[in-house]
Amino acid sequence: MRRPAIPLLIAGILLASGCGKNEPSSATVKGAVTFQGRPLAGGLVVFAPDRDRGNTGKPWTATVGPDGWYRLSADGASQVAAGWYRVAIAEAPGTYDEPGRPRFPAALRRPDRAGLDREVLAGQENVFHFEIEVTE
Repeated sequence: MRRPAIPLLIAGILLASGCGKNEPSSATVKGAVTFQGRPLAGGLVVFAPDRDRGNTGKPWTATVGPDGWYRLSADGASQVAAGWYRVAIAEAPGTYDEPGRPRFPAALRRPDRAGLDREVLAGQENVFHFEIEVTE
């Protein structure tokens, strides 16, 4: 009769020591993008895994709404894998092609050149705002 007590005792020790805890490994990500102090009305935000920092997950994308806000998702899922990402931002085609208006920086369209690295922390809502200013 003592045999059933041993597995229960081991399970209790493992749970008490932290083994078996279900630590979250994902999070949600949202934020806003502004260009020259105004909401970026349309565009795309891409979070590409930063392999140099050990993140081997998949890229996440979001469409920027007319109010400048975005929420990351991939394949219908909104839970982003935690870790470091290189971020790229692209404006909607033709949005900022007006004469006399600053051009949206082309370098921001490439995660490896944008310099917009962010760390997504697990188990929480991560809010990242991107304020893009261009001086002429």
